[in-house]
Amino acid sequence: MRTVALYGTIAGCITTALVLFTTQGGPAFASHTFHRLQHPHTPPRPGRAGPPIPHSQSHLGPPKQAWKYEYRRDRRDYGLSEEQCSVAFPELFEEVDRAVAYRQKRGNIALEELDVGWRGDGIVRALIHDNQLYIVDAHGVSDANHRPRSIATLHALNRAISSTSEFLPNIEFTFTDHDSALREGDGNHTTWGYSRHTSQESVWLMPDFGFWGWPDVGLRSYAELQSFLDADEDDFLDKVPKLVWRGSLNVGSGLDAREGLLKHSADQPWSNVQTLDWSNQTDIDENLLSMQEHCDYMFTAQTEGNTYSGRLKYLLNCHSVLLSHSMQFVEHFHHLLQSSGPEQNYVKLKRDFSDLPRTIESLGKTANLPDTRRIADNALHTFRERYLTPAAEACYWRALIRGWASVQGFKPEIWEGSGEMAADWRGERKGRRKMRGAPFESYVVMEAVEWDVPSKPRKVCVDER
Repeated sequence: MRTVALYGTIAGCITTALVLFTTQGGPAFASHTFHRLQHPHTPPRPGRAGPPIPHSQSHLGPPKQAWKYEYRRDRRDYGLSEEQCSVAFPELFEEVDRAVAYRQKRGNIALEELDVGWRGDGIVRALIHDNQLYIVDAHGVSDANHRPRSIATLHALNRAISSTSEFLPNIEFTFTDHDSALREGDGNHTTWGYSRHTSQESVWLMPDFGFWGWPDVGLRSYAELQSFLDADEDDFLDKVPKLVWRGSLNVGSGLDAREGLLKHSADQPWSNVQTLDWSNQTDIDENLLSMQEHCDYMFTAQTEGNTYSGRLKYLLNCHSVLLSHSMQFVEHFHHLLQSSGPEQNYVKLKRDFSDLPRTIESLGKTANLPDTRRIADNALHTFRERYLTPAAEACYWRALIRGWASVQGFKPEIWEGSGEMAADWRGERKGRRKMRGAPFESYVVMEAVEWDVPSKPRKVCVDER
């Protein structure tokens, strides 16, 4: 019999059940995918997968059973086909469908909407042509804040492009690496962003930079974190029976929620809630917890920050019960959060956390522990083992590309004008065309769209002592 510290007396029962996944849903614009799922003998669409098996090989036997997603095998398969993505992650693409529907009502995206001048900094203009990523304008992304975000985002996007054997449509687009893609007063600009306020319908949501890695706060690799948890995470009932949170109060729109969390968890025996001063190294050394250490606790707290909070996707990888206030900013996976019913995978609280004490006390009661654990089980199966896997991220990027292309009202131009004139071996002058921007491979080395050839040498500091 396992003994767990219990808190509170308020009765209650949270009714939950394991998440049941279906093979319905997926991107509304990918109707051909679902037609083929329902009609498996339809000839395959053209792609890069190679020629069909010759009839002479029909002796190999009947076709294999329909493909099914398996976490251990497929979680890091960045090259799942469009059909496989729809089977594995049928409920992932709601935000893409929403953005497509919004543009279908407003009209197709115009080339003029890709201007980057309105943002000032932290915005990148790029295009995808023949499954190759090009950076056209990296606008104000060289400083210590924007640089790691933009580089990580471009790496993740390029991985999703280069890993597929299917042709992707040619598109041109912009993305911002700010916490909020649109600031108050920016208007209704069309761009890709990490999050959007619930009222910002013109923003197309992409996976944030932390799905690649966030090393400056100790998260070296998103995939590595999942490996650590798969290997070493304690059983739910072996975890510390407390609520854990670390964070700064020096934030924007989430200040009221964070102050409420601190107020209603103060001096409670079930609380390990503390603030952090990121400018005080002593405070960081004494109080900072790694994300793996967050996962040592039964209960984790989520709060918004300047806008969205980058911690949420990490906390959802824990086999723990997440408690969060109602959120004002949306990420691409938020619609998968279920606060009630048989698929409940987190606990929703008031924004000021005034209902936190009685909720924790109820969740920790002996009689309620089986139902409490089911919430954690549902979160594990929904997020770490399916919708927040690296494979799901790659599928989402490609769905975003296809969705954008379906309402793109212009043809992306890969060539710059007529090009420079040069004489050939016969002395005849002809134009040599140049492609726009820099291919991803050179941009991530030079971190520039244009540079001198040969490039200027970089200074190297040598200690001559």
